[in-house]
Amino acid sequence: MKITDLQKLDQNIIKSLSEHRGIDRAIKGRTLAQSLNIDFRTLQSRIEFLQGKGCAIGSIDNIGYFAPINEEERTKGITKKENMAYSTLKAVMGVRSASLDWLDEMID
Repeated sequence: MKITDLQKLDQNIIKSLSEHRGIDRAIKGRTLAQSLNIDFRTLQSRIEFLQGKGCAIGSIDNIGYFAPINEEERTKGITKKENMAYSTLKAVMGVRSASLDWLDEMID
């Protein structure tokens, strides 16, 4: 995939992140969103899209978004997503296997 294959907003996100290579140069999400003149939720959505397309964009709470420059940074940048995925999977498995009479069973 080339940058020109993407919509303009995604191109601008990638261009901005090219200046934020490495955790030590991370940019806060709200700052990045403001610089792109979009809301934070739109930024989050577009970054998730880009990650799904193979863009190595890391994020760490209270630090921001960055392009990892080594495996250690890549791992740090995806740990939260991995934990969220595991937590979501556990919840889905619990709901999937729960009795539909669970309320009655708990209350009785």
